[in-house]
Amino acid sequence: MYKKIGDYGIIGDLQSIALVGLDGSIDWMCLPHIDSPSIFGALLDDKKGGKFSITPLDEWDSVAEYLPGTNILQTRFRTRTGVMRLTDFMPVCACGREEMEEVHALYRCIEIIRGVMQVRIIFDPRFDYARADTILVRNGNTITAEGGGEKLSLACTHAINAVDDRRFDIWTLSEGSRVWFRLNYGDGGPDALDDGKAEKALTDTAAYWKGWLNISETGRAVDLGPYKDMVERSALVLKLLYYEPTGAISAASTTSLPEEIGGERNWDYRYTWVRDASFTLQALFNLGHLSETEGYIRWIEKLLSEHGAGEMQIMYGLRGETELPEKELAHLDGYKGSGPVRAGNAAAAQKQLDIYGELMDAVLKLSDYVGKIDAGLWPFLHDICEHVVNHWRDRDYGIWEVRGGPHDFVYSKVMCWVALDRGILIAERYGFPADLNKWRDTCESIKKDVLERGWNEKKQSFVQHYDTDALDSSNLLIPALGFLPYADSKVISTIEATKRELGHNGFLYRYLGEDGLSGEEGTFLLCTFWLINNLVALGQLGEAEHMLHNIEDTANHLGLFSEQYDVTWKESLGNFPQAFTHIGYINSVMVLQQARKMNEGSKREHIPVSKIHLARKIVLNEGNPRDDITPGDIAARLKNSMNVLRGAFFDTTKGRVAYELMKGSPAYEEYLGLSYSLKKMDMSDLVTPEQKIAFWVNLYNVIVIHGVVELGVRDSVKEVRNIFRRIQYQIDDMFFSPEDIEHGILRGNRRPPNSLFRKFGREDRRLSFSVREMDPRIHFALVCASSSCPPIEVYTAENLDEELTIAGRTFINGGGVILDRRKNRVSLSRVFKWYAEDFGSTPAERLKFLSQYLYDDDQRSHLFEKAGDIRIDYQDYDWRLNRSEYRK
Repeated sequence: MYKKIGDYGIIGDLQSIALVGLDGSIDWMCLPHIDSPSIFGALLDDKKGGKFSITPLDEWDSVAEYLPGTNILQTRFRTRTGVMRLTDFMPVCACGREEMEEVHALYRCIEIIRGVMQVRIIFDPRFDYARADTILVRNGNTITAEGGGEKLSLACTHAINAVDDRRFDIWTLSEGSRVWFRLNYGDGGPDALDDGKAEKALTDTAAYWKGWLNISETGRAVDLGPYKDMVERSALVLKLLYYEPTGAISAASTTSLPEEIGGERNWDYRYTWVRDASFTLQALFNLGHLSETEGYIRWIEKLLSEHGAGEMQIMYGLRGETELPEKELAHLDGYKGSGPVRAGNAAAAQKQLDIYGELMDAVLKLSDYVGKIDAGLWPFLHDICEHVVNHWRDRDYGIWEVRGGPHDFVYSKVMCWVALDRGILIAERYGFPADLNKWRDTCESIKKDVLERGWNEKKQSFVQHYDTDALDSSNLLIPALGFLPYADSKVISTIEATKRELGHNGFLYRYLGEDGLSGEEGTFLLCTFWLINNLVALGQLGEAEHMLHNIEDTANHLGLFSEQYDVTWKESLGNFPQAFTHIGYINSVMVLQQARKMNEGSKREHIPVSKIHLARKIVLNEGNPRDDITPGDIAARLKNSMNVLRGAFFDTTKGRVAYELMKGSPAYEEYLGLSYSLKKMDMSDLVTPEQKIAFWVNLYNVIVIHGVVELGVRDSVKEVRNIFRRIQYQIDDMFFSPEDIEHGILRGNRRPPNSLFRKFGREDRRLSFSVREMDPRIHFALVCASSSCPPIEVYTAENLDEELTIAGRTFINGGGVILDRRKNRVSLSRVFKWYAEDFGSTPAERLKFLSQYLYDDDQRSHLFEKAGDIRIDYQDYDWRLNRSEYRK
């Protein structure tokens, strides 16, 4: 008999997953990986699919829960004669991606808490989706199963008395009895199993999950309020679906769970979709997990480097496989008779233009969060944008992978606009070479096309594609992507039309139009989260929260979401658990809680910085040094900590770092503790010029931001008069301001602009730390509190030359040098006027120095060759902390 989809919990080891029912039966498990053929498959055929069941023999009822903060599942059974607890988990290798071994084990523990109970054990593996003949051999307390070239070994601490054709045993266990099972996959048989080894595996696994859940690598601290438990469960689900060896994330742990009971809409979701990238990165980062964020983007970078823009697929295997042939497993019944059962996914070969926008948006988000981007990735990103320029008018199959079509899907066109918009922002931010005028023109063409052909005047809504008047919930993302503002009349009317036409009892269908398949499907939970986010953005927090609670009610007893929900039968539909739904839940909770926090903050009176009396110098690191911090690498640690802060408070909706919100946060307190340790620093550790420059550049950048935060600066350092002179750090018994660091040390004690005196006098002890041979590239590196911050995480003595060169290219190509060859004129940042002699003794020498950092070969040659007679003018310097980048 089939259970409800929502009756299952999941356990896993970051490589494979098992579904455990409320009856104690493992009805789905694929080994060695999530996308391998099933070994236990009763989920898709309750007669011949295979299972591993531990269930009371007599009539029973049960409840299940996870050990708090873990993916260790405990199911309690109650009969007339006793109570039993069943604990299920898979140990996780905490050794890291590079050292992870192909070891797959599952532990099950039976404990009789009260009374006496008869327990039925069914161990019935069926290899290769139940297509391979399986042979079981008992040897003492071990059973070995072989079939289709695969092998399982089941060890037990209790005598296994019989294994017949039905592969079951019945035990009578009394109060206090404890029995352990360990299932191992592969040729290497299990070691002897005893209570001590099993208990250690349980303890270690619990420690791993609790440790991971409490990691905060990003510095984000959002008060989750009443949503804390369910958000943490969603985070743990995402981690289970995270395929650790490569960094990819599986969309779900199952295949062929139907979108309609008895229907044909049954797909294999054990792969990773490029479209999920941006939403996934946002959820992981919001939860404080930067390692998974970077792992995921490395997976994407690998795809780009191997395939290029023109060959990008919409989905891949978890190890990067490109061939995912779709096969029907006709010998299996299908969940509740819902056939066909499918392995593989033919949609991998579809053309879907939206993936380019989703990928570019993900890369920009990562840049926002970590303050850098690998310059080596730019050629691939550039190719994506060029591909979009040439192909945005193509028809495709859309975000929902319809089996009809192709069409001109509105969402696909919007995502083409997003790809170019984000490409322009990345190029401008880091000075990367690109034909930005062409990209901007294409952006405008796409927007005009969508507004004219994707808008239905009668329905007052954007439609699914140009040839229909049917609506699509994906258009709810239009304002979140920056295509139009939330307050735009077209956005507001589209939201209302979507609720009206696609809404059902507080939930949304993704679409109701023709898609080339028969039958229907349930409401799509992710789309409802998109609606919630729109309501939050429009200030309708009460309605948004009501809808959020409605969706929470669709989660099962363990807090797990499926893909879809049947509002008539009140049951989960589609593959389970669904990563995208959990991602949607996390992100909706975050935006709701952040909106509530912002509303509370807006009620507080803000005192403009200009009104703050600042007549004296301020020592920013007045505090007791921590004993656990070694001062030798303190500047690098400070820079890393500040990077975390900048990412934690980057507001992706506005494209700015919210410096004014940092103060008082846990990440800021961590930074303060580090800064106090400067007092203990032994300056004699700085020996080589590279060590000195790296240390002082890092320190300059963090002290400026520290002052910005401490003084409540919001938009520009000009809000505080002489801020570079007044803020200071104490190092040993000396004090250093940003001006002291820049002019006294890094510029070799040269006079500041418009000053008659050097920073340090002859008797000043700080003069001994001055860099004797000034490197003019330091000017490009001292901008980490400005909009032209280069993509350097931390300046290091070992790679200083390369890092300063990157900083120079970022500054110059990002607007520091603007060449007009037709008029033979160059516009320079005012930095090159203030510090002219640092770059050369004559204008020609300076221009030749700058020319070497230009990306464009023609511009570089022209500036070098015409350096002696080209006209020079100077730009106004941009003192803003942030650049208004996002088109929101």
